[in-house]
Amino acid sequence: MVEPVGIVAGSGGLPLHVAAQAARRGHRVLAIAFPGITDSEIERHVPDVLWLKPGQLQKAITGLKSAGINRVVMAGKIEKLNLMRPWKLGLDLRAIKMIRSLGNWADDTVLAAIAGELLKDGILVEEITDWADDLLAPPGVLTRREPSAQQWEDVEFGRTMARGIGELDIGQTVVVKNRAVIVVEAIDGTDRAIRRAADLDIRDTVVVKMAKPKQDMRFDVPGVGPSTIESMIAAHAKVLAVEVGKTMIADREQTLREAEKSRISVVGIPAEGPVRGGEQ
Repeated sequence: MVEPVGIVAGSGGLPLHVAAQAARRGHRVLAIAFPGITDSEIERHVPDVLWLKPGQLQKAITGLKSAGINRVVMAGKIEKLNLMRPWKLGLDLRAIKMIRSLGNWADDTVLAAIAGELLKDGILVEEITDWADDLLAPPGVLTRREPSAQQWEDVEFGRTMARGIGELDIGQTVVVKNRAVIVVEAIDGTDRAIRRAADLDIRDTVVVKMAKPKQDMRFDVPGVGPSTIESMIAAHAKVLAVEVGKTMIADREQTLREAEKSRISVVGIPAEGPVRGGEQ
């Protein structure tokens, strides 16, 4: 008998993809969903959905345990800004106790603490790649348009900068031009960070998104999608470089189609070595 699995469903299409994958494997699925964050389409893909506020930790755990679930996957994004607005999270007593025990509010610290609370009740958080490996970015140029020589130099420079801020747990994305950092992603997230370049009216930039050097693939896995391209169009950015094998491209066909329309290059690059070395 195939055991049931839980999905902690954030925003975007990734929870729907994971739900479909789980169903294909024969799993019964329970989704923990959040009003205003989770796409309501989740109810068309998952037979059992428990709608909660993000801070209702005990109710989430009780719901999972009642359904006989001891494996969950965190899929989709929950805006980092929510961490700084605890009054909007509907925190229960268990969540409050967890937060009070934190040494800091860095993404990895908070998410690891949540995983720890789940584990106390015998619920293991699994790596998202086990359920969505087909979304991981492949190597090479993924669009017809290839970056120029100068843009490849900016990709290489941006990779170094992105890994640097990742090491410090600041963010995963940088916007660069002419080997200068224009914007660094912080708590605002990738799309808002890219749009800050538009506010500066600096065009033809290069966006580089990398996994943290010690990326925990259970949560906060780098991801891009159609909304990333929309932000790049608004910012007049021309290249999107993402790490091979560790960045998920949601709705890949649509993402690349929209990039093609706006003559944006999308490339998959390795964490180390020549940025063009992974081309096929």
